[in-house]
Amino acid sequence: MKLPLTIKVFYEGTSKDAPWVSYNPEFKVASCGPTSKKAEANLKEAVRGALATCDDIGTLESVLNDAGFLVEDKKVKLTRTTAKIENVEVSIPAF
Repeated sequence: MKLPLTIKVFYEGTSKDAPWVSYNPEFKVASCGPTSKKAEANLKEAVRGALATCDDIGTLESVLNDAGFLVEDKKVKLTRTTAKIENVEVSIPAF
């Protein structure tokens, strides 16, 4: 099954071996890696693993629903609008 997922990748830097962090807000799954591409690949694998576990224990449909997906006839549809990402100028008083 293919799902449209949000993947956020950023340089966190506190870990020497895996300074890049990746996060998926729909399923609240995070991972990391030595490069941004590896962190993203690790996140995709972590999401697959989390969803496989949910399937094994019988909670997959509930987890998908909570994440904004609808399951009908073994097909998954996005029920919420996708996130909009913009660069916005904001004044920060301390600066």
